[in-house]
Amino acid sequence: MYVFTCLYHHPADPQAFDDHFFTVHAPLARKVVELGLRSATATKLDPNPDGTPPPFYIKVDITADSAEALQAAMSTPEGQAAQQDMANFAGAGFVMFTGEVVDEILPGGLAGT
Repeated sequence: MYVFTCLYHHPADPQAFDDHFFTVHAPLARKVVELGLRSATATKLDPNPDGTPPPFYIKVDITADSAEALQAAMSTPEGQAAQQDMANFAGAGFVMFTGEVVDEILPGGLAGT
């Protein structure tokens, strides 16, 4: 399994970010996932246990069977539209990275992938 992660920095206007992210960007991303990827999740990060803000605002993970499958989906018109849309709401910036899942912890034990 292959994972693409995007960490969005805290926006100056969280409400405007949320409005665009959840009503415009998420539907665009959903179209990309429907092209054959495994899944996508968006996690709004909670404060740390000591009450300090988390280092990022939202974390997105998109999973695919392989790097090639992810690249193929991101290269489609739908993938390009989702990537271009980031300029419309992610003005505070973001960090992106990808990687191969090397182990997966499942209930009842460990299962290498």
